[in-house]
Amino acid sequence: MLSVKRMVGGKREVQAMGRDDSDITWTGLFQGESANFRASYLDGQRVAGKPLPLFWSMYNYMVVIKNFHADFKRFYWIPYTITCTVVQDLNKPFPVLLPVAYDDAIRNAMTEANDIALLLKNPSISSSIALVGNAVNSVASFTNVTASVITKVSGPLSSAISTVSSSISSLSSSIF
Repeated sequence: MLSVKRMVGGKREVQAMGRDDSDITWTGLFQGESANFRASYLDGQRVAGKPLPLFWSMYNYMVVIKNFHADFKRFYWIPYTITCTVVQDLNKPFPVLLPVAYDDAIRNAMTEANDIALLLKNPSISSSIALVGNAVNSVASFTNVTASVITKVSGPLSSAISTVSSSISSLSSSIF
């Protein structure tokens, strides 16, 4: 939704006020012996004014029926037009990922890995994560690193992955 203020001399001030979804409108046709019942049901939902789920394909909304017009041609043949006002867009938006420097991303991942290792209280996992941490901390910057630096870090990382995998396998076998 935009707020547009028109000033003297043709200048404008435009402010974005947030989203304002358009109404969703379509036409359809009820056919068959239950056509009259279905049309009456939708009109009753319009009168009730309660939010209803509306979904098709990959779209998902919570809506209120704003307008429903059924053209009763025959009890078995009822063309209609319906307009719904969006109460809430339930579609999952694609996340907007802000760019993060390599160093920050790797150090944040190491912090998370250390936190998880502390929670697990497994000495072999804690020590393998600590070795990865030492290797990561020995690198000044991961921007434009050489293959030898990557090898220096990937060795302890592969070992940590192997340790965690075998811990998971042994835990799984003891549960089942």
